[in-house]
Amino acid sequence: MALWFGVEAQSLTKASPDQSKKMVEAVDKATAAVKTIQCDFTQVRQSAMVKEKMTSKGKMYFSGTNLKWAYTTPNQYALIVKDGGQQVYIQQDGKTKKAEGQSAQLFKGIAQIVMGSVTGAALSENGDFTVEMFTQGDKWVAKLTPKQAKLKKMFTSIYLYFNDKHNAVTKVEMKEANGDTTTITFTNLKLNEKISDSVFM
Repeated sequence: MALWFGVEAQSLTKASPDQSKKMVEAVDKATAAVKTIQCDFTQVRQSAMVKEKMTSKGKMYFSGTNLKWAYTTPNQYALIVKDGGQQVYIQQDGKTKKAEGQSAQLFKGIAQIVMGSVTGAALSENGDFTVEMFTQGDKWVAKLTPKQAKLKKMFTSIYLYFNDKHNAVTKVEMKEANGDTTTITFTNLKLNEKISDSVFM
Protein backbone atom coordinates (compact mmCIF):
# COMPACT_ATOMS: atom_id res chain seq x y z
CA MET A 1 0.00 0.00 0.00
CA ALA A 2 1.40 3.39 -0.97
CA LEU A 3 0.39 6.61 0.73
CA TRP A 4 0.84 10.00 -0.92
CA PHE A 5 0.88 13.22 1.06
CA GLY A 6 2.61 16.54 1.50
CA VAL A 7 3.68 19.32 -0.84
CA GLU A 8 6.18 17.13 -2.67
CA ALA A 9 3.79 14.15 -2.85
CA GLN A 10 6.28 11.76 -1.32
CA SER A 11 5.34 8.10 -1.57
CA LEU A 12 5.20 6.03 1.63
CA THR A 13 4.76 2.27 1.64
CA LYS A 14 3.02 0.81 4.67
CA ALA A 15 4.99 -1.86 6.49
CA SER A 16 3.46 -5.25 7.28
CA PRO A 17 2.65 -6.03 10.95
CA ASP A 18 5.81 -8.14 11.24
CA GLN A 19 7.92 -5.45 9.60
CA SER A 20 6.40 -2.78 11.84
CA LYS A 21 7.19 -4.76 14.98
CA LYS A 22 10.80 -5.25 13.93
CA MET A 23 11.14 -1.58 12.94
CA VAL A 24 9.77 -0.34 16.27
CA GLU A 25 12.04 -2.73 18.17
CA ALA A 26 15.05 -1.49 16.18
CA VAL A 27 14.16 2.17 16.86
CA ASP A 28 13.65 1.45 20.57
CA LYS A 29 17.05 -0.25 20.79
CA ALA A 30 18.84 2.49 18.84
CA THR A 31 17.26 5.43 20.68
CA ALA A 32 17.92 3.85 24.09
CA ALA A 33 21.61 4.64 23.57
CA VAL A 34 20.93 8.33 22.84
CA LYS A 35 21.24 10.50 25.95
CA THR A 36 21.73 13.95 24.42
CA ILE A 37 21.06 15.63 21.08
CA GLN A 38 22.22 18.98 19.72
CA CYS A 39 21.19 20.16 16.25
CA ASP A 40 20.01 22.97 14.03
CA PHE A 41 16.40 23.10 12.93
CA THR A 42 14.27 24.75 10.28
CA GLN A 43 10.58 25.11 11.06
CA VAL A 44 8.10 25.80 8.27
CA ARG A 45 4.48 26.53 9.12
CA GLN A 46 1.87 26.34 6.37
CA SER A 47 -1.44 27.90 7.34
CA ALA A 48 -4.65 26.51 5.92
CA MET A 49 -5.92 30.09 5.58
CA VAL A 50 -2.81 31.85 4.22
CA LYS A 51 -0.72 30.72 1.23
CA GLU A 52 2.52 32.29 2.47
CA LYS A 53 4.72 30.00 4.57
CA MET A 54 6.32 31.11 7.83
CA THR A 55 9.92 29.92 8.24
CA SER A 56 11.91 30.00 11.47
CA LYS A 57 15.37 28.66 12.27
CA GLY A 58 17.29 27.87 15.42
CA LYS A 59 19.01 25.27 17.59
CA MET A 60 17.60 22.39 19.63
CA TYR A 61 19.17 20.84 22.74
CA PHE A 62 17.90 17.67 24.41
CA SER A 63 19.26 16.06 27.57
CA GLY A 64 17.44 13.65 29.87
CA THR A 65 14.03 15.20 30.52
CA ASN A 66 15.00 18.70 29.39
CA LEU A 67 14.56 20.33 25.99
CA LYS A 68 15.58 23.76 24.73
CA TRP A 69 14.14 25.16 21.51
CA ALA A 70 16.17 28.29 20.68
CA TYR A 71 14.95 30.39 17.74
CA THR A 72 17.56 32.54 16.02
CA THR A 73 15.65 33.85 12.97
CA PRO A 74 13.52 35.77 12.25
CA ASN A 75 13.17 36.44 16.00
CA GLN A 76 15.46 35.50 18.86
CA TYR A 77 13.90 33.72 21.82
CA ALA A 78 13.95 30.28 23.41
CA LEU A 79 11.45 27.84 24.84
CA ILE A 80 12.72 25.58 27.61
CA VAL A 81 10.92 22.44 28.73
CA LYS A 82 11.93 20.78 31.99
CA ASP A 83 10.89 17.56 33.71
CA GLY A 84 9.51 16.00 30.55
CA GLY A 85 7.09 18.82 29.82
CA GLN A 86 5.89 19.63 33.31
CA GLN A 87 7.47 23.08 33.22
CA VAL A 88 7.72 25.40 30.19
CA TYR A 89 9.66 28.68 30.17
CA ILE A 90 10.24 31.45 27.62
CA GLN A 91 13.63 33.18 27.38
CA GLN A 92 13.79 36.56 25.64
CA ASP A 93 15.85 39.72 26.01
CA GLY A 94 17.86 38.17 28.84
CA LYS A 95 14.76 37.36 30.90
CA THR A 96 13.13 34.02 31.68
CA LYS A 97 9.45 33.64 32.53
CA LYS A 98 7.07 30.73 32.89
CA ALA A 99 4.96 30.10 29.79
CA GLU A 100 1.21 29.99 30.30
CA GLY A 101 -1.95 29.67 28.27
CA GLN A 102 -2.39 28.24 24.77
CA SER A 103 1.23 28.75 23.68
CA ALA A 104 2.48 26.74 26.64
CA GLN A 105 0.05 23.91 25.89
CA LEU A 106 1.04 23.84 22.21
CA PHE A 107 4.74 23.70 22.99
CA LYS A 108 4.19 21.04 25.64
CA GLY A 109 2.56 18.98 22.91
CA ILE A 110 5.46 19.55 20.51
CA ALA A 111 7.99 18.81 23.27
CA GLN A 112 6.16 15.61 24.14
CA ILE A 113 6.40 14.50 20.51
CA VAL A 114 10.09 15.40 20.15
CA MET A 115 11.06 13.84 23.47
CA GLY A 116 8.99 10.77 22.71
CA SER A 117 10.66 10.29 19.36
CA VAL A 118 14.12 10.71 20.88
CA THR A 119 13.53 8.19 23.65
CA GLY A 120 11.40 5.82 21.60
CA ALA A 121 8.45 6.32 23.94
CA ALA A 122 6.31 7.76 21.13
CA LEU A 123 6.37 4.38 19.40
CA SER A 124 5.31 2.44 22.51
CA GLU A 125 2.02 0.54 22.25
CA ASN A 126 1.13 1.93 25.67
CA GLY A 127 2.05 5.48 24.71
CA ASP A 128 0.00 8.52 23.70
CA PHE A 129 -0.23 7.56 20.01
CA THR A 130 -1.40 4.85 17.66
CA VAL A 131 1.66 4.01 15.54
CA GLU A 132 1.87 2.97 11.89
CA MET A 133 5.25 2.31 10.26
CA PHE A 134 6.13 3.07 6.64
CA THR A 135 9.14 2.94 4.36
CA GLN A 136 10.17 5.62 1.88
CA GLY A 137 12.87 4.03 -0.22
CA ASP A 138 15.43 2.96 2.38
CA LYS A 139 14.12 5.44 4.96
CA TRP A 140 11.79 4.65 7.85
CA VAL A 141 8.77 6.80 8.69
CA ALA A 142 6.38 6.53 11.64
CA LYS A 143 2.86 7.94 11.53
CA LEU A 144 1.52 8.84 14.97
CA THR A 145 -2.18 9.38 15.59
CA PRO A 146 -2.97 10.91 18.99
CA LYS A 147 -4.98 8.92 21.53
CA GLN A 148 -5.26 11.56 24.24
CA ALA A 149 -8.07 14.10 23.98
CA LYS A 150 -5.75 17.04 24.67
CA LEU A 151 -3.40 15.99 21.86
CA LYS A 152 -6.31 15.34 19.48
CA LYS A 153 -7.33 18.97 19.94
CA MET A 154 -3.92 20.04 18.63
CA PHE A 155 -2.89 17.38 16.08
CA THR A 156 -4.61 14.94 13.73
CA SER A 157 -1.39 13.11 12.85
CA ILE A 158 2.40 13.39 13.13
CA TYR A 159 5.00 11.89 10.81
CA LEU A 160 8.50 11.12 12.11
CA TYR A 161 11.32 10.60 9.58
CA PHE A 162 14.30 8.65 10.96
CA ASN A 163 17.97 8.82 10.01
CA ASP A 164 19.84 5.87 8.50
CA LYS A 165 20.83 4.53 11.94
CA HIS A 166 17.23 4.84 13.18
CA ASN A 167 18.45 6.50 16.39
CA ALA A 168 17.29 10.05 15.70
CA VAL A 169 14.51 11.88 13.89
CA THR A 170 15.56 14.11 10.98
CA LYS A 171 12.11 15.54 10.21
CA VAL A 172 8.79 15.93 11.98
CA GLU A 173 5.63 16.82 10.08
CA MET A 174 2.66 17.79 12.27
CA LYS A 175 -0.84 17.99 10.82
CA GLU A 176 -2.72 20.29 13.15
CA ALA A 177 -6.42 20.03 13.97
CA ASN A 178 -7.08 23.50 12.51
CA GLY A 179 -5.73 22.42 9.10
CA ASP A 180 -2.27 23.98 9.47
CA THR A 181 0.89 21.96 8.89
CA THR A 182 4.19 22.46 10.70
CA THR A 183 7.31 20.77 9.32
CA ILE A 184 10.53 20.74 11.35
CA THR A 185 13.76 19.55 9.73
CA PHE A 186 16.79 18.73 11.88
CA THR A 187 20.35 19.07 10.54
CA ASN A 188 23.91 18.87 11.90
CA LEU A 189 22.88 16.36 14.55
CA LYS A 190 25.35 15.70 17.36
CA LEU A 191 24.48 12.73 19.56
CA ASN A 192 25.70 12.00 23.09
CA GLU A 193 27.93 15.06 23.37
CA LYS A 194 27.91 16.68 26.80
CA ILE A 195 25.47 19.58 27.22
CA SER A 196 26.01 21.91 30.16
CA ASP A 197 23.15 22.24 32.65
CA SER A 198 23.42 26.00 32.16
CA VAL A 199 21.90 25.62 28.68
CA PHE A 200 18.54 24.87 30.32
CA MET A 201 18.72 27.67 32.88
